[in-house]
Amino acid sequence: MYIGHVGAALAGKRARQNIGLVVLLIATYVPDWVDTGLCLAGSFTPAEMLSHSIPAVLVFALAWFVVYGLRSEDWVGAGVLAGVILSHMFFDWITGEKPTWPGGTMIGLNLYAHPIADFIVEGTVIAIGGALYARTLPPRRRPWIDVSMMLGALLAMQLVIDVARMFLKSLPKC
Repeated sequence: MYIGHVGAALAGKRARQNIGLVVLLIATYVPDWVDTGLCLAGSFTPAEMLSHSIPAVLVFALAWFVVYGLRSEDWVGAGVLAGVILSHMFFDWITGEKPTWPGGTMIGLNLYAHPIADFIVEGTVIAIGGALYARTLPPRRRPWIDVSMMLGALLAMQLVIDVARMFLKSLPKC
């Protein structure tokens, strides 16, 4: 999943409004941030995908749960953040193929091979997250305009990615 992960962050904001949206956005992409760091360090191996394995995602979720919980004393919020991180793994199993263990068996539906289906799934996740997020906004005269613009931008970014995947069958990860 690419932009669809934002939907999980937006839904997390609805679940716990006192968590900053930036914190939720960073949390939803933790495995990808680790991938980026490994890539920049020259240590990324697509066959292993260390950061997306079940043990790695569980460690990330637990670490964020403990650190956020201790710093904020908001253990419910810590649970929401951990859930957002765990959602990354589950959503990636729908759209891609990820390892169960570093170097282990790859699992997933691999919707990336079917960009139209990928767009529909990711668009749905974005739309649901956006609808949930909209309920966190203070009542005012036309909040739907802001939410619509945000959702339009997110869907446009996802569309660009899926169109690129249709025409460029092999996009390098790193």
